Amino acid sequence: MVRYKYNSADNHLDHRWIPKNLWQERVAAKFREAAPRIVVKDGQHLWSWEGRVFGGRDGGTADGPENAKLLDQFFGKSGARTPAGSLPPSDPKLLLEHMDLGAIYGYVGFGGTRKWDITDMALRHEVHRVYNDWVMELNALDPDRLMILPHLPVFDPTSVPKEIERLAKMGCRAAEFVPYDGAEPLVHECWEPTWSALEETGMTFCAHIGGNVKTTIPPAERGERMAYFSIAPFSLARPMADIVYCGALERHPKLKVLFAECRAGWVPFLVYWMDRQALERGGLFKDTGLKMLPSEYCRRQVRVSFEEDDIAGMLVQHEECTLRDMLVWGADYPHPQGTWPDPDPIFYKMFKGQDPKFRHDVVFERTRQLLGIKGPKPDQIVPPEEAAKMGAGRTRAHATFE
Repeated sequence: MVRYKYNSADNHLDHRWIPKNLWQERVAAKFREAAPRIVVKDGQHLWSWEGRVFGGRDGGTADGPENAKLLDQFFGKSGARTPAGSLPPSDPKLLLEHMDLGAIYGYVGFGGTRKWDITDMALRHEVHRVYNDWVMELNALDPDRLMILPHLPVFDPTSVPKEIERLAKMGCRAAEFVPYDGAEPLVHECWEPTWSALEETGMTFCAHIGGNVKTTIPPAERGERMAYFSIAPFSLARPMADIVYCGALERHPKLKVLFAECRAGWVPFLVYWMDRQALERGGLFKDTGLKMLPSEYCRRQVRVSFEEDDIAGMLVQHEECTLRDMLVWGADYPHPQGTWPDPDPIFYKMFKGQDPKFRHDVVFERTRQLLGIKGPKPDQIVPPEEAAKMGAGRTRAHATFE
């Protein structure tokens, strides 16, 4: 019997793990020529659409000659079963097996196709529809555990509420909203029907660090790439401030928000500074439209995920820190810099001296509540006191991402 310690609020279905014929087999006939397909260029199997090739570090696919290499790179040292030719993040049976290996029950998965720059809006809608239908089919194997996120068509605000309602009828409990690609900033009134639809359906708003579809990873020369990755977590700072100050959480108190892979050590200062704006620039709220301080909305409705964060570990030692109410964990599976399949040493250090119940809330219970996960039977959950002792005397080596 598997005993579970975690729910993971951040994992990935990168496009390298998507079956190469997905769109060619599913799009309407009129879109087939321009729809995503795999092409061979300079000996590499790469994704292509609209006559353009998606290259770079993440442009390839594991559904082809690179399969064995990528399986070894991503899973070789984990002990996970990876049959030849398999695509674990898009194979729900194998995916659940990998989660069991890490004592993870609930799985939230972000997709890589959110980064695809498709210029024809009708084609972009079709690509989203096919992807969304497909991931909901994957989730159907075990809908309580699997929440691979469909993508909301934020490039067309009027279509988003309809897609939320369509997905809700399919049993969807959470969807990805990419704020960087929205037709308007989150503060714009065009999103009000979206906030209403999310609240009415109970669907969780999920956003991930990153940039818009035209964002590319910079070259390594003169430290530009390292600087880019150093500030990546802060890409969600503006969306976080926007969704609070636009009043979405005030008007929709049941709206649930997850900001993923942003780590967490910087978040308390942002929330503190948001409060300062309300008190000092907002004329004691008269210019904000809010009835509470931003920190109160964040504690009530916003969650942020981390994989490994020593600064957050220091901050949560303080009972008054907003992070104590906002923090959830994500494994970042299957990325090598993530913490799957064994974060026990990290958590033993990070939560040492903390109440085991608080630790359990962060790594299990809070995500269960956020996503409406029913969860395993009580005897399949490792008790908080026992889980808190795991990882003692062990260390985790930092992985590298090729």
